[in-house]
Amino acid sequence: MTKSKNHNSIIFLTTLGVYLGLVLAGGASSQVFAHTALTRNFDIRDEIEFKDDLDNKPDDERSALPDSVQVYLEDVEQFLASLQDLSKKGRFDLNIDTFEVAQASSLPCMAGNRVGSYTAEKFENCNAELNPALKRFSKHLYYNYSLFDCLPSTRFQGKESADSHFDFKLNDAGFSLEVAVKKVSPHSAFLLLGPLGQTFKSFRTNDAATIRNRIIENTTFRSENDQVFVITYMPRASLEELVNTRTQ
Repeated sequence: MTKSKNHNSIIFLTTLGVYLGLVLAGGASSQVFAHTALTRNFDIRDEIEFKDDLDNKPDDERSALPDSVQVYLEDVEQFLASLQDLSKKGRFDLNIDTFEVAQASSLPCMAGNRVGSYTAEKFENCNAELNPALKRFSKHLYYNYSLFDCLPSTRFQGKESADSHFDFKLNDAGFSLEVAVKKVSPHSAFLLLGPLGQTFKSFRTNDAATIRNRIIENTTFRSENDQVFVITYMPRASLEELVNTRTQ
């Protein structure tokens, strides 16, 4: 889940096939866009060529936990700030608009990360003005934040893989985001919970009203079997205040 240049290439191509139809369709704000589950394999050598050089990193090189948590907080902050901006411009109405985006992905634990597989499970949105923000946020979530373990896989010529899943949505209850990553065992998943909670708390700021502090306060963690779940849930009342009041 390190945000390296090689990951940037994969992420763009992962979401490109899923959302290209949405971009081309455009559509009125009242139209509901939806995708059923679809699994695709991709290889960046067959797609758009990027100018940035791929990092020559060793297999399974991941970010330190504080770096991963910081990136997660920044990603969620940026997405909520985009909702603020759209609301201010009259292009997003918290009382009307809803959305849900879900995707599973598998990346090989190999230098260069040139191949991968994803399953686009859901993309539902009633407001086309939100599409750019939803797509951008989805790209960020694809990194899986270096919380994974590299596991045996039948894909990628026998290379181990990092498997993850995300689901974020806005409905009458509020905004929720769930990121799940697979670990090598239930015990390994359980052991990550304590350090996760402590690291999130270490990013608190002195101003309780900041977006970051609200994200931290509304983020919980759990392990289930061999998976770790990071869940951020903003109840409607908290979200309304956040969207309608510009905070830094």
